Amino acid sequence: MSIETVGAGIAIAGLVIAGGLMVWVTDRFSRDRMMRCPETGAITVVRVAEGEGKEPAVQCCDAWPARKHCSQGCLARYSESGPGWRVNLDALRPFEPK
Repeated sequence: MSIETVGAGIAIAGLVIAGGLMVWVTDRFSRDRMMRCPETGAITVVRVAEGEGKEPAVQCCDAWPARKHCSQGCLARYSESGPGWRVNLDALRPFEPK
């Protein structure tokens, strides 16, 4: 086996690994949404778990772990926000004080 064949094999393996990593990162961050926290007023990145026939629930949030047991009031504007960190200024407007 020549050195060129080994080098080509290593290059192809590297491209396959890099491609898999790119797909994983893109999939992971495409599910995140930018939302405003009704408790702190901060804009956070939230990952929402959507189940078939179930209500959406917050799976992960930038405000956690400090606010892990919040009321998840940000989900009131879930349908206004888009996946993949798309910015919708109307969805990020401050919540009205209670």
